[in-house]
Amino acid sequence: MFKLIRIILGINLISYSLIFYIMYLNLFGLGYSLWYYLLQIITHLETLLIIPGMYFIYTALQKKV
Repeated sequence: MFKLIRIILGINLISYSLIFYIMYLNLFGLGYSLWYYLLQIITHLETLLIIPGMYFIYTALQKKV
């Protein structure tokens, strides 16, 4: 049961983060540069939530020996 909760939490964090990656891609249409896009991704917490999301899924799918 705990594994399922970790997988669902990881999927939700990754989905939430990817929404903001796509939203910040719209900055290119407004004339912003790649440097500004990368700066937005690095400095905002909601885009960095992809890291703990991947960690939750990875640890939930690990087989314990």
